[in-house]
Amino acid sequence: MNKVYDTPWAYGFFRPYVDLNTKWSFRSLKIAGKENIPTDGAVIFAPNHTNTLMDALVMLQARKGPTAFGARADTFKNPTVAKLLTFFKILPISRVRDGRAALESNHAVFDEIVDCLAHDIPFCLFVEGKHRPMHSLQPIKKGVYHVGKLAEERLRKPVYIVPVGIDYSDYFHYMCDVKMSYGEPIRVSEYLDDWPALSQLLHDRIASLITYFPDDEHYETNWKAFHLRHRPRRSITKKGLRVLWALCSLPIFLICGAVCSPVLLATWLTRRKLKDMAWMNTVRYGWRLLFCIIWPFHSLFYLLLNLYRDILS
Repeated sequence: MNKVYDTPWAYGFFRPYVDLNTKWSFRSLKIAGKENIPTDGAVIFAPNHTNTLMDALVMLQARKGPTAFGARADTFKNPTVAKLLTFFKILPISRVRDGRAALESNHAVFDEIVDCLAHDIPFCLFVEGKHRPMHSLQPIKKGVYHVGKLAEERLRKPVYIVPVGIDYSDYFHYMCDVKMSYGEPIRVSEYLDDWPALSQLLHDRIASLITYFPDDEHYETNWKAFHLRHRPRRSITKKGLRVLWALCSLPIFLICGAVCSPVLLATWLTRRKLKDMAWMNTVRYGWRLLFCIIWPFHSLFYLLLNLYRDILS
């Protein structure tokens, strides 16, 4: 059985295909702060979590080599899904709500994570423990502390936690903009016995890398005000040109919609079964991954759709 740090030929074969589909799934994908990723020790990436599986796919764009991930253990209940997740180097991590018996299984998973770090493969742990499509942060879970402390005790090299901010222009519309920023790394050895300080520092550094609203109670008001304040102001001439382009591009939009209709139909049928609409872009991504021949049409369809939404809003 392959270890998480092994890289089977199939992983190397499909990885460029997955990466290309990820890049084609956004209007723009920017990466900042790569110089903050240490090269002299083990690296644990600690990003915020807002856009389900899309966050992991964006994280993969930081480096050409493999990166291992942690995910909620309950996503591994389906055997087929579990095999697929394991193939992509994703390990199941139980949470407190899963019960004491489930938490015991984390010991073996943490051993695998340390093995991964020992073989110079970074590990990515979404430190909030669950996703939420908001420009804010949930409390930092203690799992990253346990992993970092265990790695520091077992490995003969420095262990770093690198805060990562993933910032989307939209969580529900496809072909949005995304920026991933790496912050200043945190040396685990300096916080071995001080989880509260590490938690606060990690929270503050991630918050500094994203569009961040700390007040959940007034989140909608603050977000709308921010959106209006930063919305590009266009002259009457530019607005007129955009409307003209929208009218001229309508036949192209309809042709693209017809060509990629199998993906649009599959997405619509899947959407009806979703309880959490934050998974929509992951569903779109998954279906277009299976229909690679329509990628250009699918991307252009959503680019034009977003143009029409922008003009009408």
